[in-house]
Amino acid sequence: MSDMPDNKLVKKEETKLVKQETIGFAIQSNNINEKAVEKVTQYLPELDTKTKAFGSQNSQTTISMMTLTMLGGQSPYRMLRQILAEVEKRKGALSESQVGHAKLVREIKKLEDQTDDPVQAARYRKACVNITTLENKINGSFADIATLIDAYNNIKETRGISDEWDETSFEDAEKQHHVRRCFEMMYRNLLDTGRISTATIEYMQQFGVHPQICQKEVQGYINYTDDRIQGGEVLHANDLEDFLDEMGEKYWEGANKTSERLFGKKDFANKDFMYKTVTK
Repeated sequence: MSDMPDNKLVKKEETKLVKQETIGFAIQSNNINEKAVEKVTQYLPELDTKTKAFGSQNSQTTISMMTLTMLGGQSPYRMLRQILAEVEKRKGALSESQVGHAKLVREIKKLEDQTDDPVQAARYRKACVNITTLENKINGSFADIATLIDAYNNIKETRGISDEWDETSFEDAEKQHHVRRCFEMMYRNLLDTGRISTATIEYMQQFGVHPQICQKEVQGYINYTDDRIQGGEVLHANDLEDFLDEMGEKYWEGANKTSERLFGKKDFANKDFMYKTVTK
């Protein structure tokens, strides 16, 4: 008992229960902004619903038009290889998430009968929110893989690539890809700085493209393009891609001559070391 008179005792204010079921939140407190909680309660369900649309790391447009063409350009086999790499990353994420999901399921089952205890009840709500968030990410990973599969099938169909393509098919297309890329780097250099970088010159030499021939071809295309634009023509980026395709087709055999100089033969890649989809 206190020695202080009753009228001197400070009466403790009874705390209120503040709940926000959407985020699994509930505490006893008088220090929570009730107006803010009301606003959250009103609008958070809609935001949660919209969030389910963004469980993927990127939009389908970004994955298809940026991720798959980054560094490799528009080489179909390079894009197919990038698709395989992106799928592998998401497979790894799914493999890891199943462990986290199993742990949360076990935790929820363990806690669901202990909700009379406020601490255990809070842990239960937290686990329920966490499993919903994790499942949203799992859905996003599956959606990403599905998008990548669509891109994979579309590329094969558009480019006439057989279902039996393999590492051998990829290697066969590599020289033309790199020669095309040499002209692309030259174009970027001339447009960006007006001069050829040392790295671009070295790259061209590695794949048998004479730097001055490349410069002449690209500068001619730039001049031709300038004339058309000044004449009012509205060009699409496909015009550039078509030019680069033409250059790759025109000059790719120069890479064979470089191979002969370095290794004594045009085709030095040992196909015995490659994975083959079809074996004879």
